[in-house]
Amino acid sequence: MNNADTIAAQASPPGWSSRAIIRLSGPRTFEVLDRILVQAPARSRAAARCRCRFRCRSQDIELPALLVTFSGPASYTGEDSAELYIVGNQWVVDSLLEAICSRPGVRFAEPGEYTARAFLSGRLTIEEAEGVQATIAARNESEHAAATRLLSGVTGAAYREIADELAALLALVEAGIDFVEEEDVVAIAPEALHHRLTMLIHRVQSLGADTADAVRSSDPSVVLVGPPNAGKSTLFNHLLGRERAIVSETPGTTRDAIVERIVFDQCPEWRLAAPARSISAGAMQLVDLAGLDEALARSSPLDHEAQSLARKHIETADVVILCDPAARFAESDLIPEETPRLRIRTKGDLPSAASGVGVLAVCAIDGWNIGPLRRSILDAISGARQGTDLLVMPRHRRALAVTLAHLQAAVDLARSVPDSHHLSSPEVIGAELRTALDAIAELAGHITPDDVIGRIFASFCIGK
Repeated sequence: MNNADTIAAQASPPGWSSRAIIRLSGPRTFEVLDRILVQAPARSRAAARCRCRFRCRSQDIELPALLVTFSGPASYTGEDSAELYIVGNQWVVDSLLEAICSRPGVRFAEPGEYTARAFLSGRLTIEEAEGVQATIAARNESEHAAATRLLSGVTGAAYREIADELAALLALVEAGIDFVEEEDVVAIAPEALHHRLTMLIHRVQSLGADTADAVRSSDPSVVLVGPPNAGKSTLFNHLLGRERAIVSETPGTTRDAIVERIVFDQCPEWRLAAPARSISAGAMQLVDLAGLDEALARSSPLDHEAQSLARKHIETADVVILCDPAARFAESDLIPEETPRLRIRTKGDLPSAASGVGVLAVCAIDGWNIGPLRRSILDAISGARQGTDLLVMPRHRRALAVTLAHLQAAVDLARSVPDSHHLSSPEVIGAELRTALDAIAELAGHITPDDVIGRIFASFCIGK
């Protein structure tokens, strides 16, 4: 990517429409406009009607256009920029772009190059640049709201607040190292450090940090949980709309975790259930797991691994569907208290005396009550995702997970000597805080040792 070039590209979706947009940016923008416009409008006018004239192969083309100009550095890219609004005929658009890019020093823009130039010129932070991409890729209201937070800088400000607090705590811990033998000099007491670190951990967790091995996707995870041979795989296939999991009378047939994505708009049955529900997700990950059985887990190493994998998916699930033909739902400590759960009596075509409040009987063979089950799943997803509209980009998730892990290690060390006025291992705590600060600095901006030293003198007066 050569920033000395002037770039041009179609900024509107390709195809035929009433209008199309061609965007230019770079040092030769106005020079190019002077060449292709019959009579260039005054530069003082931000928007003006004009006429474009250019040669395509053996013929001259002239067409009306609306020109909008942006003088650098007060433009999106920080450079001289312009947009031409012309008739949305794709052949005309391609011909004009070809004529523009035939000029010396002008070329077609690379993917994302306009936003990259905005970042390099200081017009956007890296989080705001990611917000542009997230806005384009947003598939629902929740993701769009999260992208807006990135683009507006709200998320970046939250990262910087965490980094500032971390740097302040690191400064206090490192200041106390020099005075560990002095009873009268306490930079920060273990109890105070523990409290502030705990509050900081809650703030990091609220931004979407997850230290689990299985990282949550942006789609909510809905898992089928129950004993072996409870009809989970049959129900999984019916909800998915095709035969994906092997169904057998033999208990323990499913050993792996089978994960399939259901896009609601692409499935007629789910599309019918979705409009009546205010759901923030446009898709979900449906997971079929091995039946939970402690005796089965001890029978072989393979079954033990299958049970362990099932437990990992349950711990990170957004919604749990408890499946039991007898409707005897033993509450499991594996399911977090805050995780919504649906109690389903599978094999509802078989006679059973079991019943209970909040239990839905279904039959995955003939589809009985599957419609109400779909609606219940959508309601549970909405409840699980309510208030969590932060889209966590993979880069952010990794940095937050590292930050959280080292904060938790530091808070454990600070808790180790509750009756002491001094930290027991300030050097180790300082190392944990420094690693956490380096991780969050990837998102908040670089924090130098001078920043930490400055906080030492600002927050703890060593001279006294």
